[in-house]
This record gives sequence, C-alpha cells and structure tokens, in this order.
Amino acid sequence: MPPITLVLIVHDHQPVGNFDGVFEQAYADAYLPFLEFLERRPAIRLALHTSGPLLQWLALHRREYLQRLRALVERGQVELWGGGFFEPVLVSIPEADRRGQIQAMADWLELELGRRPRGLWLTERVWEPGLAGSLAAAGVEYTAVDDAHFVAAGLGRDQLWGTWLTEDQGLPLRVFPIHRELRYGIPFGEPDQVVELLKRVAGEGERRLAVLGDDGEKFGVWPGTHRLCYEEGWLERFADALEANPWIEIRTPAEAIATHEPLGLVYLPTASYHEMQEWALPPAMQARYHQAAARLQDLYGDETHDLLRGGLWRGFQARYPEANRPHKRALRASRLLWARDDCGTPEWQTACTHLWRAQCNDIYWHGIFGGLYLPHLRAAVYRELIAAEAFLADGKTRVERGDLDLDGAEDALLETPAWAAWVSARGGMLWAFDDRRTPWNYGDTLARRPEYYHARLKDAVVGGGDGESIHGTLRLKEPGLAALVERYDTRGRESFLDRWSEGGAIADLAGARFALAADGGSGVALALAEGAGPALRKRYRAAGDGALEVEYTLTAAKPRRGTLEVELNLGLHVPQADDRFVEVDGRRVEPAHFAARARHERMKCVAFTDGWADRRLEVTLDREAALARAPIETVSLSEAGAERVFQGIEARFTFAVEAGPDRPWSARFRLAPGRAGA
Repeated sequence: MPPITLVLIVHDHQPVGNFDGVFEQAYADAYLPFLEFLERRPAIRLALHTSGPLLQWLALHRREYLQRLRALVERGQVELWGGGFFEPVLVSIPEADRRGQIQAMADWLELELGRRPRGLWLTERVWEPGLAGSLAAAGVEYTAVDDAHFVAAGLGRDQLWGTWLTEDQGLPLRVFPIHRELRYGIPFGEPDQVVELLKRVAGEGERRLAVLGDDGEKFGVWPGTHRLCYEEGWLERFADALEANPWIEIRTPAEAIATHEPLGLVYLPTASYHEMQEWALPPAMQARYHQAAARLQDLYGDETHDLLRGGLWRGFQARYPEANRPHKRALRASRLLWARDDCGTPEWQTACTHLWRAQCNDIYWHGIFGGLYLPHLRAAVYRELIAAEAFLADGKTRVERGDLDLDGAEDALLETPAWAAWVSARGGMLWAFDDRRTPWNYGDTLARRPEYYHARLKDAVVGGGDGESIHGTLRLKEPGLAALVERYDTRGRESFLDRWSEGGAIADLAGARFALAADGGSGVALALAEGAGPALRKRYRAAGDGALEVEYTLTAAKPRRGTLEVELNLGLHVPQADDRFVEVDGRRVEPAHFAARARHERMKCVAFTDGWADRRLEVTLDREAALARAPIETVSLSEAGAERVFQGIEARFTFAVEAGPDRPWSARFRLAPGRAGA
C-alpha cells in the first residue's frame, strides 16, 4: 500500500464570558481526557490550537494541564498553533488588531509553553483573499481551511490531497485543505471506516496528504461524545487502527510542510465551511438552498454542496442588528484607540485588551451554536466594549453624531462619565444604553425573528442524539417550543419605540425617519412632522442629576385625541430569581420576577433590580401611565438542541393624549442606572 500522510489539527475554544461551570465541564469531559489519551499514545502526533480565553482559564484554574501539555510539546508530539488571541474572525477586525492579537498569542505560547507557533488556526475558517498578506506579514507560515474553499476556487476534490501555496501582495502562505470526509467521520464513523477511506485515497496517487481539522469539543463535549470517545473507547480503537496500518504516517503540520512540496498556486475566494455559508443565508434562501441540494442529490451525491454557494460570514451583520452594533462599536473603538497619543501606556494596553476581548467571534453569528442568541455572551462582549469606550471618553460629557452603526440612518452618541446613550434617527429610538459603572448595556436584547430551523420544530423530539454529529437530527431541550415561534416581532427590540392610536387606526412610528439635531452640548432633539399622528419631538439629554432624560412633545394643527404607546425593551437576562425583581411606585409587585406578565395602572415609577449583580435601573415619569410588561423569549439552536432563551423585558407605557394648535402635550422619562444597594 502506498504511504499516506495524516495530519490532525485540533481546535479547543471557550468564548469570552462563558460560565465557569461550562469551562469546568468541558475540561472534565474533553480537554483533560484527550490530553491523557495523547500521553498514553505517543504515536498520535498532532497540532493543537487552544483559544486565548481557554488558555487564560487553564492558567488560572488548571495550571497542571499546561505543564503536562508543555511536556508533549517538548517531546515533539504536539505542535502548537496560534491564532487571534481572543478568537476573533480576523477578516472582521482592523489590520492593527489582527497583527496585535496574532502577536499576543504567539508571545503567550512561547512564554508559557516554550514554542512560538508557525501555523495559525483560522477562526471559523472565514477566509477572504487579502487575508493571506495579513497572516504572512504577522509571521504566519501556514493555516488550514476547508476543502470547500478549494472547490469554490475551481479545483476538483481529487486535487486536494496535499498542501497549496497562496499569496497576497507577494507575501506567500501555505494552506492545508481540511477534508470533509474526515471531519464527518471522526469520531462518528467506525475507525476501520476511516482507515478504508485513507486506503482508497492512498491508492489513487503518490505522496498524498489527508487533513482533519476540527473542534476538540467533538471529543467529549458534544452530546454523547464523552461516552463514545472514552467509555466506549473510540479514540483508543482509532489509535490501534492507525498503528496496525503503518502505511498511514502521522505527521504534525510542520513535518508535513517539510516533507511535501506544495501542489501549486491557488487563489481562494471568500468562503467558510459550507455549513457556515448556509447559516449566513436568510431563512428563505436557506430553504431554497436545501431544495436545490435535494434536487441535485441523485446526480452528485456527497458532492452536491460543491455546486452550491451560500452566504458570506459578514452577512450576519446585515441580518442581525444585534450583531452589527457591537461590531461597529468595536471598529469605532479600535480606530480611536490606535489614533491616541498614549499608545503603549499601561492604561492604553488595558483598554486594548478590553477591545480585543470584545472581538471574540461567538456573538457575531448564529448557526448550530447559540452565539448571538446567548445573552451571557453578548453581555460579556458589551462589558469589554463599555470598558474600552469609557477609557476613550476620558471622563467627558459630549455628543457625537454620525452613522455609528452603518445602517444608513444618522445616530447620536450621548456620553457622560456615568453612562452612554446611542440614539438613532430611525424611529427616534434608543438602541443602546450603557451604564459605565457596572458596566452593563440595558439595550442588550434580541428580536424574535424567523430562523430556518424553526419550521422543523413541530416535527422534532425532546432529547436523544447522543453520539451523533451535531449536524444531524434536530432535537428539543423542552417540549412546546414550536408554539413560541408562531409569532415574530415586526420591529426591533430597541427602546422608545412609539405607536399612535386614534379612531381605531394605529400608526407604528418605529420605522419613521426623524430629523436629528443638536440640542445643546449634552443632548439631541429628534423631530417628526405631523402625519398619521401628531407632530412628535423627542429630546434626549443628560440631566443635571446624572440621569438620562427623554422628553416627548406632541403638537397638532387641529385637535387630536388618541393614545401614545412608548415601548422600552430592557436587557435583563435572568427570568426568575429571588434577588431579581420589579418595583412599581416604590413597592415590590407580585409577580416580581423579570419574566412575568403583568399590568400596572396609573403608575409613575418602575425599578428593575438585580441584587446579585448589584445593578438597578429606575424609570420615572412625570405623568401617570399604564404599564404592561412581558418577557422577550426566543428559540435558538445549540449543539444540544433547540432551546428557549430569555432575552429581556418588554415594558409598554400607555398615555391618553389630547393635543391641539395651542395645546401641546408632553411627557418626560427619566432613566437612572445605579447600584442595587444605593
């Protein structure tokens, strides 16, 4: 049998802000037992990439793991791979941050584990052609992307059993193709099936090279895989099968580079693995994609997906404002940070680290993994962003105008030392409200919108799926989820969204384009001409007592009588706990928990207290209103199945309004963030 080189690349990652218990469970289920497997089986040689958030957790909580890993590195069994330290999608961050994060990872690995990496794990294998120059300039010699990238460049699958050379601006980079057959077969097929695949490939050409590059979590974290890999011995049987077939030569990527010349020059298009490209499509386009795949299946079998192209990773920012806004805020913070005169000072370096942590990829997309839908991950990114932005503000009170989230509508940023308010001319709405002292974004919510997998919920079953690929059958984590997707939001989940009701007609003003103008040095005014409702003027300003004040004024050319509904959506992410509660007019109400549905008549003050986090937001009105509150719940998908996720509180304030030529109507909201014990 002709020899074949097998290259294994394992990627371990936990995101910024994940629960400590999740780190601990993943360590116990996958990272530690996999390390122990490598210690027992020195013939298994591979590259290992561990993301920065996980490295920092290990250094703090499981130092002995790093010591044992260093021993494997020193004996040449494990090759360390670098990456952006906090696991950003590199194409989505500025060049200075790309190089900085890659350098930070390389420095950390050299200091702690004794080797400087030559290879780089590309987050979610998101590739754009200009990235080759960025990586090469940062000292990266080689990386790995999926075979889908090469097929999209026009290569046949039989041309992918080796490495290729690419370049940008004359800067070269070697690229390993990750083979889909191995990614799906390990560890979900029998080891003998993997050997048979390698035998077929080896028999079809000389000096061939096969590559597996995939998540380390599939060796213990994904449902049922701990039992499969360790209790049922899949990894040991895999090692035995490789040892029994010495024509399979296991090499690290560095060794493979040294022994295999590149197959040629290739220019890869913008791409990621094909599942990611599917997820990046809007639901209707995903449905069309799968319809096309089904039509082609009989003709092309497993190569069907090679003929279809999905969306671009950047498309998630176009689909989800909740992903776009932190991304554009991070871009703004990076631009301001690198333009400062104090670059390199300890304070600057701390702010830069906050920014880099905010660039962690998980909340900027959604597929099988929760990512964007997980409030604790979004909250962690906002904590980092707010810390970086507070440093950049230098303690000043000011107003900045521009299209800050690049959605085509003008925005205004009102900053004080205590808080920041992000206001849009679209709907005159507040799309973020940051308490800089806690720190917390009270605008961190998520709209209920269609997802492709929602149509499959009614046919899914609770539980099961253990030991199967996460790309298989849809499972439910609880019954009844299909009922939660029977109705979607018709607008976003921002705050100060308005509806005017008059004579049975309802005008939704959330999409109206307001005229935005400065209103002194600490505020902005937004004006909407009379139409379906009275003329509306909103004024956002920093009040003298440290609160955000939002004043409504309605005027009309003729007498008008109707109802104004003002909706606030608040990012309070714990549905029910004794130390999270609602107070109305100074009294704790029942039910008090955040996920409750309730109505309160003739109220003037509502407060939301999170005792565990020592956080409190008080909303005070200068006139009475009726308040209706309800939970914001979504259904998202994770590796364990579809699940209900509590995203925050909907609070609707309703006013009876009479306005006329000489009779303006007004109401004032006062938002005061503070400490729970204050």
